Amino acid sequence: MTKTQADIAFDEAEAQWLAGDLQQAREAFRRARLLHHQNGDPAGEAAALTALGDLEADDGRLDAAHAAFVEARTLHSGLGTQRDQAGLLMRLGRLAHRQGRDDEARQCYASARDLYDSAADHAGLAQVARRLGHLERDGGRDDLALDLYTQALSLYRRAGDAAGQAAMLRALAGLHRRLGRTDRAHADYDQALALVRESGDALGEAAVHRGLGRLFESLGNRAEADRALEEAVRLYGAGGHLLGEAESLCDLARLVATDEPDRARSLLAHAARLFTRLGLTERARRATG
Repeated sequence: MTKTQADIAFDEAEAQWLAGDLQQAREAFRRARLLHHQNGDPAGEAAALTALGDLEADDGRLDAAHAAFVEARTLHSGLGTQRDQAGLLMRLGRLAHRQGRDDEARQCYASARDLYDSAADHAGLAQVARRLGHLERDGGRDDLALDLYTQALSLYRRAGDAAGQAAMLRALAGLHRRLGRTDRAHADYDQALALVRESGDALGEAAVHRGLGRLFESLGNRAEADRALEEAVRLYGAGGHLLGEAESLCDLARLVATDEPDRARSLLAHAARLFTRLGLTERARRATG
């Protein structure tokens, strides 16, 4: 199928985003949105707005992200696309959570759950349980978070979603680590690692190694933590995930700062360069400051 000018603009935006050129990506998504609008394609227009909102959210421009998501949701409401409406409600809920508006986040998640339930979408219902679990975890209600994470894991299994299962196992591992249940945490990470390797999810594997690095650090096993975090850096770098690579470099620098200060400085300088490429100048400054 021949690509339209709107499709080409969207592809350019994604490539520029991956390369860290956020302003060019932002402009290309807006151009794709306009072209889809001119073509009378509301679904394409909504997709461009959703991607633009994701970019703005990643860049910390939460008000701009909110505006893009609301516009996209309005378009999908007109199309009657329930799953897409639910996905946008999930995004709006995450924004509200990031801004400390937990009641609004719960309302968004409840509305999304109703839409996913009517569509018998188990993976969508799992996402709702996962996000509600994050709300409880961040509010210090660990028992409720564990229940919701376990519910989400079960739903992801029913949906046959290996990536979702791995993500929930990582979340459970992180919570078990925080609660001092290190054996449970290690077992969860091992299960997650098997899933991501089986499915060929290199970025998921990177996330597991980063979690393992933190677990080994908490146990005082510096050598294993170093190996795990080095592997996370390698996998994120190979996958072009600049933020994951930068954050793993910071984790590794913190780990080795006392025994290997020169190495730590080199790692942080590398992280700062990556943050700068992503337009995250404040994080770049903190990495080297």
